[in-house]
Amino acid sequence: MLDALARAALDSPLNQWIQATYWLWPILEIIHFVGLTLLLGGLLIIDLRIAGHFRRLNPLAIHGLLPLVLAGFSLNLVTGVLFFIGDPMRYSINIGFQVKMGLIFLAGLNALLYYWKVAPLVPRLAAGDGSPMLARLVAYASLALWAGVLLSGRLIPYVGTG
Repeated sequence: MLDALARAALDSPLNQWIQATYWLWPILEIIHFVGLTLLLGGLLIIDLRIAGHFRRLNPLAIHGLLPLVLAGFSLNLVTGVLFFIGDPMRYSINIGFQVKMGLIFLAGLNALLYYWKVAPLVPRLAAGDGSPMLARLVAYASLALWAGVLLSGRLIPYVGTG
């Protein structure tokens, strides 16, 4: 599937524009880093509270960070797609990229589990309350998956093909 997407992106007008615009790649890197900061910064606080840490914080108030998390994810999605289109043959065969995409998929499934099973419990939690076991598992899974996304993303320039 990645190979088909890579071939479709190769030599497309968008690919040519990304390749030809000298300062675009560094600007995309900066935006990707800002998105990553919003995404992981917000998730770190949310997940740690949902896991039962920072019990002084009201879990419902912590949910106010979700728009920042979603904004960060959106920035990373857009810039990530542009990175792929800008150098599709390198990314499509890179094991670091493939692992990163797999972890993002799993993190998405974990987020669905959160919304279906854990989010309805949050309004019932007060500051000082512990969290149910499922909430803790989903929160720790989120932290582990996103840490893996971060690490595998950093390995992309170094691991090459698999």
